[in-house]
Amino acid sequence: MSYTNAQPAPMGQYPAPYLPPKSFMTTWLLSLLLGGLGVDRFYLGKVGTGILKLITFGGFGIWSLIDLIIILSGGMTDKFRRPLEGYAQHKKLAWIISIALIAIGAVIGISTGVSAGKAVDQAVTDAPSLLEEPTIKPSASTAPTEQAVVEEEEPAVEEPAEVAWQEVITLEGKTDKASKVFELTGGEARMTYSFKGGEDMSLGAIYLLTEGTDLMKDGGLPEAMIDGPVSEETALHKSAGKYFLDVNAANFDGWTITIEEKR
Repeated sequence: MSYTNAQPAPMGQYPAPYLPPKSFMTTWLLSLLLGGLGVDRFYLGKVGTGILKLITFGGFGIWSLIDLIIILSGGMTDKFRRPLEGYAQHKKLAWIISIALIAIGAVIGISTGVSAGKAVDQAVTDAPSLLEEPTIKPSASTAPTEQAVVEEEEPAVEEPAEVAWQEVITLEGKTDKASKVFELTGGEARMTYSFKGGEDMSLGAIYLLTEGTDLMKDGGLPEAMIDGPVSEETALHKSAGKYFLDVNAANFDGWTITIEEKR
């Protein structure tokens, strides 16, 4: 009888399990609805940038908008750099819905600002005058034997100066730029802004921040978000204090921002 020393078979090399590509529709919906929380990047397997996007609230809204545009343009990939599945079939529908929602949000924001400005104007118009006409008492005669009575002249009442819009600051540029510190008195104020060019992949944000604010550390809500050529005016509701403008802009030919206050 013979024996054979059986040698164990070498361990085989097994391929990694196949992971299907990520869905374009799912990524787009997560970016549109929950982009500020980084859920879209978590879904794509990009955990590191997803956490960063979460703790910065979508890069103060700017990162969320940029990711949405990249997804709609077909440039987004998963962590293995694979394109999203279903982009060609659903990109037209996604573009239409996204543009419609952004337009509706812009109209609501403009309507709210206009209504607030009209309410402030009406309140100023209806406010009662604080100036009262002084009462002039007639003086007694200097001597009882005098027949002529000397009348005192009524002092002139100074008319209040007419309130008009006065320029506080104007800032111009093409890319990111911050202004010097200026002061608002807390009265009625408005901001006019004009962005030129920027028909393709443009993005801008206007921040009006109190003196000493660090946008990257303290955060802040923009007074206006811009994604193309625009020329608009919006009311400002700020208390008295010192402020500065911080403008983030990309892919514009130029922009101009002016703040005025009634004084």
